[in-house]
Amino acid sequence: MVRAGELQNSLLESQAVAAHRAYVEALAAWERAFHAASCLACRPEGTTDQEHALRCASAEAEKERRRVVFRDLCDGLGYVPDGHGVALPPEGCPSPSGAG
Repeated sequence: MVRAGELQNSLLESQAVAAHRAYVEALAAWERAFHAASCLACRPEGTTDQEHALRCASAEAEKERRRVVFRDLCDGLGYVPDGHGVALPPEGCPSPSGAG
């Protein structure tokens, strides 16, 4: 029989893993937004510097929000759970500099 404490830890760990995955996705989105703002090969045509700055700021705010959720869940759990296959997606920048 599963004890209440073990069930609570299992639930917290599942939530922390999901929060970590969401954070990594937000981190990748922020990196793509920042890259698009600074790479001429990846920059969408007709987008202003102000629009890029807004996209970067919004992506950074979302990344930070998700990081705090993940951190708080890990604090409640008492440890950082294993990655469970969480990783940044590969990037594909056509720039000769290889950025991204």
